[in-house]
Amino acid sequence: MGLDALPTYRRVVAWFPGPAVDAEPYLLRLCRLNQGLDTRHWRVYERREESNGVRLVLSIDAGSVKVLEGLKWRPFSGMGQPTFSLLGVKPEGKKQEK
Repeated sequence: MGLDALPTYRRVVAWFPGPAVDAEPYLLRLCRLNQGLDTRHWRVYERREESNGVRLVLSIDAGSVKVLEGLKWRPFSGMGQPTFSLLGVKPEGKKQEK
């Protein structure tokens, strides 16, 4: 088996609005409501509660990255609009500050 057969993962930042609860219900809901997202192998590296939501740093599979790109990084969750972005990649239209 070659190295290209191994799954690849990317780090993303996800922000979920609303009260901070355990990440697992968020991820399970995303999997159920968005065809192609397979959250079973997603890993949470960091969790930070904010005044109006929770921010997670996740490791997700390359297939889920493609699905999120198709959804313009805004998957349906049924409980407010979560937003995702690749870690270290500035959003389009934003100028880098000096």
